[in-house]
Amino acid sequence: MRFGNYLEEFGGLPVFGFSPHPEVPLPADEGRAAFRIDCYYDDEYRDWGNDWSEFGEIWERFLEKVDTTRVTALTIGMWDESTNPKAHYPVAELLAESADRLPSLRSLFVGDICPEGSDVAYISHDDLTPILRAYPALEELWVRGRPRKDGPYFEPLRHTALHRLVFQSGGLPAETMRAVGGCDLPALRHLEFYFGTPRYGGDATPADVEWLLGGQHFPNLKHLGLRDSELQDEIAAAVAIAPIVSRLKVLDLSLGTLGDEGAAALLAGQPLTHLEKLDLSSHYVSDEMQQRLATAWPGVEVDLSDPQTEYEGHRYIAVSE
Repeated sequence: MRFGNYLEEFGGLPVFGFSPHPEVPLPADEGRAAFRIDCYYDDEYRDWGNDWSEFGEIWERFLEKVDTTRVTALTIGMWDESTNPKAHYPVAELLAESADRLPSLRSLFVGDICPEGSDVAYISHDDLTPILRAYPALEELWVRGRPRKDGPYFEPLRHTALHRLVFQSGGLPAETMRAVGGCDLPALRHLEFYFGTPRYGGDATPADVEWLLGGQHFPNLKHLGLRDSELQDEIAAAVAIAPIVSRLKVLDLSLGTLGDEGAAALLAGQPLTHLEKLDLSSHYVSDEMQQRLATAWPGVEVDLSDPQTEYEGHRYIAVSE
């Protein structure tokens, strides 16, 4: 599990856990903090007489207490105090309805939830399309979890400002990846998919990102993460000959089951000397092959940290539950 703590920084700002209690002070400069809205907040005023355990109430208190016109970054934590993130709550609709109160919002993280609230495999979301439609100036969207129902997170759409899109999941459905391929995101520079495991709905294969690897989408993309997969060797083999790689600065194949087969494919594939960084951390590559990778592309930062050891012949991804 790689999400052991709440985010401490987001959107270039320190994260401040919002408390609905009227006596809890706000940051000295409300415009220089990323607020976390969370039913699972913990402070000395927790039992002051109104536990504010309903997300909608906490959200309304946030809108009243904070000068939200200055808020540029926001994270959403637990929306159910029972620590049941599978519970249905219209977070996306609530955010969309409040768009006029958050005109400066540029960075949004949905699902800033730690294991004490829920393992990542059990975090689920409803359709996030309303958020993207309501915030045309949003520049980055991070989502931790998976769709609550079978299907993608959002409908194919056009969004001209979004430049960073990240899906952290213990099991990301292939349909979500394909839906991203149906979007028109001309500003997108950074894209990450955590594939996860089929045990938690991660049914995607390299075939489900062929639309991306071909290079016809997202002309400004510079950072690509195809991470946390049980098929990491196959992904590496597909990436090794993928046209999109020639215009990347960062290629991230970390957190999965990458071994010598995938490493050999990268070594035999197209030149990677144009990259600034190749992230292969949390891997199953042998010492000998690690030495070859480390010296294969002079000037490229190759991250081979956190090597893993097979357990009874099995390899495990870093993020599953």
